[in-house]
Amino acid sequence: QRKRFGWNWDMSEGNWVDADFSGLKNLKDKFSASSIKNCKFINSDLSGLTLKGNEIVSCDFSFSDMRNTKIQASEISKSSFKDCSLIDVEINQSEISNCNFNNANLSGAEFGNCNLQTNSIDNAIFKHTSFKNIGLSNLVFGGNIEDCSFENCSFKAVKFQNMTIINTFFKHNRKFNRVEFIDCKADKITYAFLKSNGASLEGIS
Repeated sequence: QRKRFGWNWDMSEGNWVDADFSGLKNLKDKFSASSIKNCKFINSDLSGLTLKGNEIVSCDFSFSDMRNTKIQASEISKSSFKDCSLIDVEINQSEISNCNFNNANLSGAEFGNCNLQTNSIDNAIFKHTSFKNIGLSNLVFGGNIEDCSFENCSFKAVKFQNMTIINTFFKHNRKFNRVEFIDCKADKITYAFLKSNGASLEGIS
């Protein structure tokens, strides 16, 4: 009985501060337009969650299942998504800054019309991940990138370090010649896309 009641919690349009929601489940579309600060959602099942018009600051989503989440017109800062499953997430018209995505699985994720700034993304999984119309600044990509695409993105102080980049598409990116590649490997197709996009090829074998 208690569990069934929990499924109907509507946390939309709330102001949530200093709360521990770790282990929360089944919110789906009931968390939009909320201000969420310094809250914990560790090891939660947030799959299929919709966040629209949210402000999220200093929250911890570590080890949570957030696959198929939709994030729209939101601002997320100083939050941890470490070791999260972010498979097939859709993030649009949002600002994400000073967050930790280390060891997160971003397979199938779609980023559109966003700004990603000063986030930590070491050893994350990028497979079938797309970035379109994105501002990328103060980022270091680490891990592997496979079957991904970067289109109409702008780059400022971005590094790809110790990465293997396979079958990845680059087109119409701005300031791409300023991107730093350090000890990276690429297949022939990816290398051709990088070259045609004006990348500095030093550091890519």
